[in-house]
Amino acid sequence: MKQYKLGMVCGRFSHIHKGHELIINKSIELCEKTLILVGSSQESHTLRNPFTSQYRIKLIKKIYNKPTIEIKELEDMTNEFDINTTWGQYVIDKTIEYEGKFADLIISGNDEMRTKWFSKEQLRGVKELLIDRNTFNISATELRGYILINDKQEWEKYVPKEITEEFEEIREKLLEVPIYKKILQEMPKKYSIENYLKIYKKYEEEDKILKIKNIKK
Repeated sequence: MKQYKLGMVCGRFSHIHKGHELIINKSIELCEKTLILVGSSQESHTLRNPFTSQYRIKLIKKIYNKPTIEIKELEDMTNEFDINTTWGQYVIDKTIEYEGKFADLIISGNDEMRTKWFSKEQLRGVKELLIDRNTFNISATELRGYILINDKQEWEKYVPKEITEEFEEIREKLLEVPIYKKILQEMPKKYSIENYLKIYKKYEEEDKILKIKNIKK
């Protein structure tokens, strides 16, 4: 018997990397069953969510494909910056819809935005476990950069071994996204992760401003 019945992990997984793997493995270690919610599932071919939710789930299932792990889609209320306790209740309701009850344990990275998801009342009787995301000094944003500049050797350092053979397909899908084509075109001839991040951050800030504006509407 494990310490908890149901663990819940929620993220965009765009795409899954060793940091995500660390969080999911902790849930598997502590919980009899793990629910993985793939967020922003309605969005694809965009800067922060270039891959479809179906493809993100496909990559997760190459690593985790067993009866004790459930992987489900989770749409945003408006977009990923629309975070408050109403969102938290939405996550609770979707978990109950999928599993018949809410999780006993929520496992996540120590992301500042996640602290705004739930009120104390909503989490009464539920444990939270924060995993230091700096354990693996990588983000999905950087990984997409290594994919874009075709640096498979660096990319492989930060991804589960089960998906390393998917590099070419992942890159092909990333290059189908107009904003990533544009980033690649704007980069100096000598590609580097630093140049990618500089251009990416510019578009990311524009994207964030627009999304927050849409929430206020």
